[in-house]
This record gives sequence, structure tokens and C-alpha cells, in this order.
Amino acid sequence: MDEYCLYLRKSRIDLEAEANGQGDTLARHRADLLKLARKRGLNITGCYEEVRSGESIAERPEMQRLLNDVEAGRWTGVLVMEVERLARGNTTDQGVVADTFKYSDTKIVTPNKVYDPGNEFDEEYFEFGLFMSRREYKTINRRLQRGRRASLSEGKYIAGKATYGYERYKLSGEKGYSLRIIPEQAEIVRQIYDWYVNGELLPDGTLRPLGSYTIAKRLDARGIPSPTGGKWPPCTVKDILTNPTYIGKLRWSYRPTVKRMVDGELVKTRPVDRAVHLSDGRHEPILDEVLWHRAQLMLKNRSHAPVPKSTNIRNPLAGLLICSKCGRSMERRKFKHGRDTVACPNKDCNCKSSVLEEVEAGMLDSLRIWLSDYKIKLAQSQETISHTGPTAEQEITSLQRTLGTLQAQMDNLYNLVEQGVYSTDLFLQRSQALTARMAEVNQQIETTQAALTASRRIARNRFEIIPRIERVLALYPTLTDPREKNTILKEVLEKILYTKTTGSRWEASDMNLYVFPRVETDGEQL
Repeated sequence: MDEYCLYLRKSRIDLEAEANGQGDTLARHRADLLKLARKRGLNITGCYEEVRSGESIAERPEMQRLLNDVEAGRWTGVLVMEVERLARGNTTDQGVVADTFKYSDTKIVTPNKVYDPGNEFDEEYFEFGLFMSRREYKTINRRLQRGRRASLSEGKYIAGKATYGYERYKLSGEKGYSLRIIPEQAEIVRQIYDWYVNGELLPDGTLRPLGSYTIAKRLDARGIPSPTGGKWPPCTVKDILTNPTYIGKLRWSYRPTVKRMVDGELVKTRPVDRAVHLSDGRHEPILDEVLWHRAQLMLKNRSHAPVPKSTNIRNPLAGLLICSKCGRSMERRKFKHGRDTVACPNKDCNCKSSVLEEVEAGMLDSLRIWLSDYKIKLAQSQETISHTGPTAEQEITSLQRTLGTLQAQMDNLYNLVEQGVYSTDLFLQRSQALTARMAEVNQQIETTQAALTASRRIARNRFEIIPRIERVLALYPTLTDPREKNTILKEVLEKILYTKTTGSRWEASDMNLYVFPRVETDGEQL
């Protein structure tokens, strides 16, 4: 039976209308499309609702899910209020939408027209609709940007969230917003700048300058919540130290979205634009400009170029050994008069370090144990699979023929009811029985296909993966070059979880290692 679905998306115009009290747009559109489906006799079995307006497909998760289902041939047609709701991105996105519907032979049903992708005229009409949608979007976006620049020139605050230390409020008698000081937070901002510029007074009477990391720790120690309500990250402190909002300025185009193509895919980044655009705001400043500019000068003088990392790998477990406590990658530590160790770089993590050689030995032991257990589980899994090889393939072919026969019977039902041979009640009775039987056959096909896939996966692991791991276990102890060791480990391992809570770095103590080999599974760790 043909199945149809609804696709609902809020546009910017819809959001503005809701803000003006015109009701829930999605609810209204949902009711209109269901009335259309009832009028046309369409069977609705799915609904995709996009609650936000996004420029590209990448920003619209429900659209992504819809396209995946359309591509898989799940729907006979999709009901939308207008074709413009489907794609408002760039020409690439529009092409993806158009091709997905075309090659899956999926209809687009609107209150005004049904678009058949197999019809050349409809195809062109649909593509023209997407083009006009894109043009309308650009026009709206240009208008919006002009409005934002005009608001900034008037000293209005255009961001959706207030800067820490302020609250956003609606201007009286005119459109737009400004900022109002929150006294408690403003005092924290002043304290941050004082610590950074003037330093902390020590018992001996001297001043010690504080960096963003130390300031964050001081705030946490005093129980002061960060802007997000949790602990203070050093980057948040630095953002406050560089924000001109605190001297009554408004900053815009600070981190503009930059789009570029990488390996055929659109990638969006928001790098810091050093050519900062400032305008005077209507809000009251928290800081005086002298203090703020001193902070900027100190930030500039304290900054330094990053130390280039060596390309010569000295740690055979680089990129593999992960601290189970905090999730950071363990680092090699070299001691002049002792053996190399591995340690967690997180200063706040209580995971103990260990001798690198002992970690390597423990990793090999864990991998041997895992391999022995895995061989047993593979054998047990094989015993539970009843359909394998040619037998399963033959059964799937037979079931597919049965499904084709049932579908032909379903098609014939419509002819019989149109000819008056079957009454409506008899038609529904036979249709329900055929639907249930088709669902049963489809389930049998899925079960048999899953068994066949599992059998093939087990065979690949047995004849490809296991020998590869055995080779690594035999070869690793003979190697001396850390790079070679690292290379062969990464061929068979995803990661190694490391845990140690007691003892010194020179003692194995309660060190525990859990290996994650690169094996093909059905989603579960065997």
C-alpha cells in the first residue's frame, strides 16, 4: 500500500507571525495537510517537523532524515504546504533535494499542485520553485542584515543572549533591545580585570599577576558560578578579558561564518576576525577604558607563537592510550635518570602514571586475553546462526518472489472493488489480511538477511582480523622503533583505556588496561 508523509518547517516569517500572536504555525499547517490527505485519499503514516529555520540541509536534522527515507524509497509522496519549504539552501542543497525525489520517484503533494518527478514539466517547475525560494531567502537575509546594521548604529544590542554582567531588556517605545547591568555579575567582571591587570597581593606585600587559568580556579574556589552555571573554563575568562561590551561598545562581525569546500563537502567555521567592528552602545559600561585597554595590551604582550610539535613519534601508544577518568590522551614523560612513563596531562585528574614499558606489556597481555575470549565468542555466535551462505540467499530469493505475488494480489483488490466484485467491507478484510501476510514475509526476509550478514561478518573477522591481531602480538616485541610500533597497533586497535588509582609511577599497583580492537560487529562489543 502506498504510504505518504508530512513535512512541516517553520520559516522566519512563521516565527515572526507567532511572535505577534498568530498561533502555532506547525499545528495549523499539520491540520491543513491532513485535510488535503483525506480529500485525496492518501494514507499518511509519517510526519517530519522542523521547528527551526535553517539555511542549509546540514542545519535541518529532520530534512536530513526525510531525504534518507525518500532515498530509500520509503514514501510514495511527501505532503508540504509549498515546495519552498523543502530547500532554501544553496544550489548544491537544491540539487540534492531535486535529485533525491527524482531518482526515488517520490511525488511532492501541495495544496495547489502534485509534482511528479517522472514528468519533465513537473521536474522543471519544481526546480524553478526551489530557485525562487533561494532568491527569496537571499532577499530576506539582505533585509535582515541591513536591519541589524541599522540597529547597531543606533546603539541597540542585537545578540540573542546578554553578555555576562548584563541582562537584555526591551526598549520602551521603540523596537530593539539594550543591556542593563547585573550588579553581582558586574563585580565579578571587575574582579577578573583587577586580578589580570594588577595581580594578587601576596603576604610579603608583592603583587603576582594572574593568568586566565589561575583566575578560573580562584572563581571556582569561591563558589562563583560561570555564565553557564558550572565551573569556569579559562577560555571564558579570556573571552571576558577581550570583550569591549564592558566599556560601552558593541562588537559585530567578530566571528563571521566562513564557508569553504573540503573534500567536496561544505564546511563552516567561525574564526576570530582581527578587524573588529565597534560601535557605541546605549548601555552603561562596567569598566573604565583605561583598565580595559591595559588588559588588551597585556594579552598581546603575553601571547606567543605555539611551539611546533615534532613529527618524530617517540611514544608507541600515541593516539591510542586514553585516560578512563577524564578521557584525555595519555602522554609520554621522559626522565633523565629513569625509565619513560605515561601520564594524564589533566592536572585535575587523579589517574596515576606508570612506566611505559609496563603499560606496553600490560597492553599486549590484555590483547592476548581479548583475542582468546573473542575466538570463543565467534564460535558461539556461529552456532546460533541457522541461515548461512547459499541456503540463506536462496531463501531470500524465494521470499522476495512470495512478496511479489502478494503485492500483485493487493493490486488486484483495487480492480475488483472498482468493478463491483468486492464490497468495501470485503475489500478491507482482504486488504488487511494481505498487509499482515506481507509484513510477515518482510520480517522473514529481514531475519534471514541479518543472519546472512552476521555470517559474512564472522567469516571476515575469522579470516582477516584475527590473523592480523596475531601478527601484531608476534611482531610487536621484536620492534624498537616507536613509530613502527604505533603504526602496527593502529592497524588493529581503536583505543586503549587506562586506569590506575593507587601507587607511584614506578609501581604497577592496580593498573588496568582495556583494549578496543578494530573488529566488525553489529554494534556491540564482542
